[in-house]
Formats: sequence, C-alpha cells, structure tokens
Amino acid sequence: MPSYQTLDAIADAYVPALALLWLLLVLVALLARRWQAAPMRVGLGAATLAIAYGLMWLDGVLGAWAAAGLDYSTHAAVAFALVSVAGAASRRLVLPAAISLVLYAGLMLYQRYHSVADIVSTLIVAGLPMASIAHRWAARIRVAPGPGRGT
Repeated sequence: MPSYQTLDAIADAYVPALALLWLLLVLVALLARRWQAAPMRVGLGAATLAIAYGLMWLDGVLGAWAAAGLDYSTHAAVAFALVSVAGAASRRLVLPAAISLVLYAGLMLYQRYHSVADIVSTLIVAGLPMASIAHRWAARIRVAPGPGRGT
C-alpha cells in the first residue's frame, strides 16, 4: 500500500487534473470550430465552480455544516463541478469521470479528510444544481462527432 504522503499527493493532483481536462475540452471545441460550444464549456465550468465555492463561502458565513456536526467538502464539490463539465461535454467521459469521482471520494475517506456524511451532504446540496445545469447544457456543449472521431 502506498504511503499516506503518496496518497496525499495523488489526492492533491486530482482536482488540478480535472481542471486541465476542462481546459482541454474547451480546446477540443475550438479545434472542432464549434465557436458556441467552447465558451459554453467555459461558462458551464465557471457556473458549477461558482456553486461549489459559493456554497463554501455561504457555509463559512452560516456554519450550517458545522451546526450539523459535519464539514462542507469543498474538494468533493469542486471535483463534482469539473466531472459534471466533462460528462456534459462528452458522453465518452461520463463513466470514467464518475468512476474517478467515486475513487476520489474513497481516497478522501481513506485519508480521513472527510466523513461519508460530509461528502454525501455536500454532493446532495451542491451536486443537484450542478447536475441540473450540466444536463441542460449538455446538448449545446458537445462537439458532434465526425467521421472516425467522437466526443
């Protein structure tokens, strides 16, 4: 089993890797000359991240999670935000992105960053609006596959 420090480094790299994927998905839209899809991918990412960080701020002000004996998981919310963008942008990414999110949640639990209740409560409150927005925008931000390629 890898050391705590190795697993910590993996956990620390996950969200930046998702952010890089988000930027690559914007680049794919630009390269496919989908001039409307690219800014919408940027917008979807910004909207979902605004929800994640907005709820973090709101929880800091109100202390709702602490009042319930929980901790708002900014890591889970931001990861879900970026996974939502990936899934909305490409059907091929839905399953791998979802699996990566479950593995990340497992890693957060194993490393004792958060409890199951922290992660689940965060994903219910933050994830529902993110998933709703991503679902509504998906058709507009996907790049139609051409011969021999698909997204």
